[in-house]
Amino acid sequence: SAFILSVPLFIFGIPELKTGFWSAFLIAVVLNVFAQWAWYTAFKKEEASLVAPLRLLTPPLVLLTGYFVLAEQPSLWGAIGIFVTIGGLWFLLNSEAKFKGMRLLSVLKRPGVLLGLWGAISFAISFPLDKKAVVASSPLFLAALALFTVGIVNFVIGYLMHHRDGHFFAGLKEDWRVIIFIPFVHAAGSFLTYAGLNYALAAYAASVKRLWSFWTVILSGKLLEEKNIFKKIAAI
Repeated sequence: SAFILSVPLFIFGIPELKTGFWSAFLIAVVLNVFAQWAWYTAFKKEEASLVAPLRLLTPPLVLLTGYFVLAEQPSLWGAIGIFVTIGGLWFLLNSEAKFKGMRLLSVLKRPGVLLGLWGAISFAISFPLDKKAVVASSPLFLAALALFTVGIVNFVIGYLMHHRDGHFFAGLKEDWRVIIFIPFVHAAGSFLTYAGLNYALAAYAASVKRLWSFWTVILSGKLLEEKNIFKKIAAI
């Protein structure tokens, strides 16, 4: 994804980096390294249609982190709208518990759900820092640099952990078409998200970004044939 964005970055040039860029960038990178690991591990352990909506927890938390990092104060109705997502998240987890004959607490204790929640919390902390870095540079530069740095760090960690057992490169040959497609989607999504931060409060941008949870649920039912989709859609 970073290499794809480096092409337009080479054309338009590196912007002036203002005060506060590097501190915000480095903290956000550390948070995103953990969040990406937690997020993809959660996808490995649970259905995508259950994990993706856990990011609905991010916008309400960004109300708090956005205030402390950026001193942003959404309107009362904006805050109420963001908190409505908590009701949807509760409905989602509760319907999943009933669908599988479990208690709500049992669903929350599942490793994949816990990792997804920790990932959502990490993203909530990093999102205002992302905006701070965008304002101090440019969306294109930040997207390219962040994807490159997080990607390299995760690649090195993953290689050191799994290269001896042969699992690190497992599946690359079988899934190469998907792996080639994903970077283009991530590159476009990252750039557009960072660009949007120039025009909206962090909490509002985080809420709009959560629309991807809705599409993930729909596509999970279609492509992965996951169950309980209608209630998950209602929750989203």
